[in-house]
This record gives sequence, C-alpha cells and structure tokens, in this order.
Amino acid sequence: MNTIHLTAQLKQLLNRGYSIDDVRNLVTVPHEVLEQAIHEHHLQEHSRRHDRLLQGQAEFAMRLGRH
Repeated sequence: MNTIHLTAQLKQLLNRGYSIDDVRNLVTVPHEVLEQAIHEHHLQEHSRRHDRLLQGQAEFAMRLGRH
C-alpha cells in the first residue's frame, strides 16, 4: 500500500473521532507516515476553525449592514 493511501486512511480514522493515541496503538505503519497523517489532520482542523471564524465575522458584518 502506498504512502498516500495510508495517510488518507489514517486521516479518515482521525476525522471519525479516533484519538491520536488510539490511531498510534491500532495501526502498524512507518512512524513517518503516521506523523505525516497527524500533521495533515492538524492542518485541516486549523483551517476549519479559521474558516468558521471568518464566516462568523462575515455574518456579523452583514447583520450590522442591515440595521
């Protein structure tokens, strides 16, 4: 199985709610692959939080413009 496929599967587990410790204990993959998946998962989570923040700010600004 290639690294890209493994990383995608590991990120899927993290997105489904498995903790990082659970994933580390459940799967046997090279350390580098696991750390890459965790890193990408953290980046995605940060991006989602940032997007929600921007959306909230935009909605607030739009409500201010209506009054």
